[in-house]
Amino acid sequence: MPNAYALIMAGGAGTRLWPLSREKRPKPVLRLVEKDRSMFQIAVERLQPLFPPERILVVAGADPTPLLKEHAPQLPNENYIIEPVGRDTAPAVGLGAIHIRHRDPEAVMAVLTADHYIADVEKFRHVLDVACRVAAQGMIVTLGIKPAFASTGFGYIERGPLERVIDGVEVYILQRFREKPDQATADSFVADGRYSWNSGMFIWPVKRVLAEFERHVPTLYTELERLASAIGTTGYENLLSEIWPQVKRISVDYALMEHIQEGVRVIPVEMGWTDIGNFETLYDILSLQSGGNVIHGKEPLVIDTARTLVFSDRLVATLGVEDLVIIDTDDVLLICHRDRSQDVKQLVEHLKKSQRNEYL
Repeated sequence: MPNAYALIMAGGAGTRLWPLSREKRPKPVLRLVEKDRSMFQIAVERLQPLFPPERILVVAGADPTPLLKEHAPQLPNENYIIEPVGRDTAPAVGLGAIHIRHRDPEAVMAVLTADHYIADVEKFRHVLDVACRVAAQGMIVTLGIKPAFASTGFGYIERGPLERVIDGVEVYILQRFREKPDQATADSFVADGRYSWNSGMFIWPVKRVLAEFERHVPTLYTELERLASAIGTTGYENLLSEIWPQVKRISVDYALMEHIQEGVRVIPVEMGWTDIGNFETLYDILSLQSGGNVIHGKEPLVIDTARTLVFSDRLVATLGVEDLVIIDTDDVLLICHRDRSQDVKQLVEHLKKSQRNEYL
């Protein structure tokens, strides 16, 4: 295993999981799939022993960071990299990259997130270890997920020829990234067999990724290098506060991955991966464990109720309903049909427009 660092991105508003997910309590600090561990705790613990705590860094906003630290006390305080404001994944990755380079210019960097569910943790660790070894040879590696169905909610990765097999793991030359497709295109991707879901997990040498920032997003690169010169000095925080609000929002896919042509590899893997983006996805995961209704919190009173998700710390009683999401918090009660889970974001947008910020 090369000298590798993990960067966990623990930001993101998680607006489709409102009102559980809030600006000050975003998705990573929530106990969604387990009652005793948050998504962030799970993300940190499944990296060990592959990455020791001193080589696990976290990019997050200032508000949730105290909670994140409580959830993972094994991580050193200096491993939390604070964004004054969220600027999407490319700036977050770049910020993490300059901090890792400051520690070790020859390091390999694995970009991961705190809101992914992975059922087969052993396979994940094995594949990640292989990916780090490939990246140590100068390659950019991404993990592609074998599609469980023809999703229109994920981007896709088209793989080219098989390059090699390492410890049973197939490594392919990456052909190209494809944006989120319409249904007919998604159907054709799955039927073709050469396409994987884009997991958003990337492994690369820190020098290589910063060179790609310089090539494809030079303005952002210049801003990152200004910050890099101040790391470890008393002026870093002030400079970050000055620069970061002006940084352009852009995803790492649009900024880098759709433009890089050479030296990119994909490892297709089937490990029970799910991006928990809404309550429908959460129900799908939890219903595999419980079947039928999914109850999180106090045991409810449910009669003639089917395929319903309930999160509540007080008694919820239902009678003669099905396919509902019921989320009961201290100040908000959400009730919607499961097939409208994607649209919960509309409620958050409405609250923002009406300036009802106390509920955000």
